[in-house]
Formats: sequence, structure tokens, C-alpha cells
Amino acid sequence: MRELRIKLETVTPLLLHGADNDKNPELRPPPFRGVMRYWWRAALGGIIGDKNLNALHELEGAVFGNTERASPIVLRLGEASIQSAEPKPYLLPHKSVARRDGVVGIFELILTQPRHDDALIWEAACASLELALTFGGVGQRSRRGYGALRIVEATDDKVKPFPTTKHAWKRHVQRVSQQAIDVAMGIANQTLGADNLGRAKSLADYPCATNAGLIQLYDWSESTAMDAVKRFMRQTKKHRAFGGVNPRQASPLWMRPIQTGNSYGLLCTVLTSDFRSANYDYLQRFLKNLGGEPLKVKGWNTL
Repeated sequence: MRELRIKLETVTPLLLHGADNDKNPELRPPPFRGVMRYWWRAALGGIIGDKNLNALHELEGAVFGNTERASPIVLRLGEASIQSAEPKPYLLPHKSVARRDGVVGIFELILTQPRHDDALIWEAACASLELALTFGGVGQRSRRGYGALRIVEATDDKVKPFPTTKHAWKRHVQRVSQQAIDVAMGIANQTLGADNLGRAKSLADYPCATNAGLIQLYDWSESTAMDAVKRFMRQTKKHRAFGGVNPRQASPLWMRPIQTGNSYGLLCTVLTSDFRSANYDYLQRFLKNLGGEPLKVKGWNTL
């Protein structure tokens, strides 16, 4: 049996629902599996093209399961030292409105592959977890800085502790992105064959790394992670390019606070897709005006 144990520390509060979808936050595996699946799909999109949804379904199911097969990857929580976030976090921290219950602390996440299946499946699970934790977060408002986590230590050297300097974050982003691309290419080649692969020629129907990977790093020297989040939110104007409620559309922009020395900055990533109010020129200008540094990642930077 393959096993990976990761010690995680909250950078910003986790806003999670309980098992009964009530207001009491509860730390459970499903939200982690959900973000892993999302980022694995994003990595696959840059490999198999934009319209090959049958292949996407097959390759996603191979790692995380679907209606036809169970996932070979088991996810569970180990030891935890967590508590309610005090004071309760604001959903809109820059406006101090709408408080929510949240949790903070340190806990262990455990991945296992009980059956000794294909090693590529295991590598895909590890890569998708590292992608999710590097570029995004877990729970409500994870696209806007909440639910950010730091990998403190891991029992498999495929997964590294998170960096704490700007230059180390640049190397980390490169490694995590390239690792995910390599694993996605390996599984796609093995399952579909090289003749069935192809880069997308247009925006995909789902968020993916085909025309995406617009990655910006901001060394803002804010004293706390939430100060970096607030600074970003204060400069964000209401615009349909960020997604919206009517029509319902999740934002293509992921933002998470990162440690850059003794202070905090941001890592921002755009994953494109074809939706009605998409405006990636606006997002490019917005991110550039924030004064960040673009990070070039081979295979992800075509926007």
C-alpha cells in the first residue's frame, strides 16, 4: 500500500460547512478531494485538448473515480489540533461585513492507494494535491484567499514543504506545474495513445491550463496573510470578468496569500474557460496594474 502523510497548517481560516450543510464548520476529506479533482482536470485540459470530454471523463475517473468505478485513492484525516477562528472571519474582509465560522490550526492529511495499482495514478493524486494547495485553497471563498494552507512536512519526497521566500516560490511554482504536466501527459499517453492527444485551439468548456497559467507573484510585504487578502480585495472592482451570480459563474481568477520572508504577498492564477462574460484582456490589465511579477511556466502560459 502506498501512503502519503502531509502535515498542513492554515494560512487563512478554512470556511467549511458541516456534514449537514449547517453553519458549524467541520474538517472532512470531501472538500480536499473536490479541489484535487478540479486541479487534476485543469492539468489534463492542457494535454488532451479543449473538446475531448470523453477522454477527460476517463482520465479523471482513473484517479478519482466516477459512476462506473471507485477511486483507487483513499483520503482521510489524521491527527488534528484545530480550533474555531476568533474573531469570526468576514466573508468580505475589506468591508468587514457578513461574518462566518471558520477553523484554524494544524492537521494531518493522509492519502493511500490500498491496492498496488499503476504508479502513475499515485503520482497523479500527489501532483493534483500539490497543485490545489499551491495555487488555491479549500472551502468557501478559496478563490479569494480563504482556506489557504501551508505544507509543513510530507512523508513522500514527491511533495515538498512550502517555501517561505519569493525566489523559492518561483522555483516551487515551476516544479509543481511541470510535475503535473508530466504526470498528465504520462497517463494520457498510456490510456489514450499519443495519436489522440492535442493542444486546444480555443477556450475549453471547463477551467483548464490550455490557454491558462497567467500566473503573477506579488511581494507586497504585508504583515499578515489576511492583510494581503484585504489589499487585493480593496483594489478589485466589480466586473463580470471575475464571475458572478447572474448568470452563475465561478471566477477564473484564483488568489492565495504566500509567505515571502517575514511578510506576505500573493500568488494569482487565471484558469480560462469559455463562459459568456469572459474578458481575459481585462484580467490581464487588472493583474498587471497590481504591480506583480509574471511567472513563466512552460505549457501553461499561452494566454
